[in-house]
Amino acid sequence: MPLADRHPRAFDALVATVVLLVELFATYGALTGPPLDPVDGWAATRQIDPLSFALVIVGCGALYWRRRLPTTTLAVATLAYAAFLLRDHELGMFLAPMVALYTASALALPGMIPALATAVGLGASLWWVHTRTAGLPDPGVAMLAWIAFGAVTALFLVGSYVAGELVRCHRELNEHEERHGNRARETTPLHT
Repeated sequence: MPLADRHPRAFDALVATVVLLVELFATYGALTGPPLDPVDGWAATRQIDPLSFALVIVGCGALYWRRRLPTTTLAVATLAYAAFLLRDHELGMFLAPMVALYTASALALPGMIPALATAVGLGASLWWVHTRTAGLPDPGVAMLAWIAFGAVTALFLVGSYVAGELVRCHRELNEHEERHGNRARETTPLHT
């Protein structure tokens, strides 16, 4: 039996702590390192401040309750991520909404809840990309930036949801086979 099933609270605390540490180090790196400036015309981001760290702590800390309160966790992690980006900081804090989206779909929350969270996260991400690329003089470079940042962000958020759905479907299939044996698989012809 996996650790997550034997000690779910301890496992959730471990997940929340690891995500929090990664995001705190990344946020601190954005505070102390040079700002992201890949090309001429790239719009500068706002300096990291105490509220940035508070958003990281709240968004990542919510993951402790990810299985007990998945809807609340998803809302808090997604809103903290969106607020972080809408405050115009360096692109970051991906992990909290990714883990929350994965959990929400793996636990079979109604589809509109994760879909809404994904839309909020994507909206904030795309706004961030737009504000960075609006002043780029070369449309080709702007398009590459949209692909690099927009597509990757979409892949992270949607991919987390899809991964959770795959885990849920696999779990439900295993439960069905345990209840009904392999009888369902043997008597159901495959149509291709």
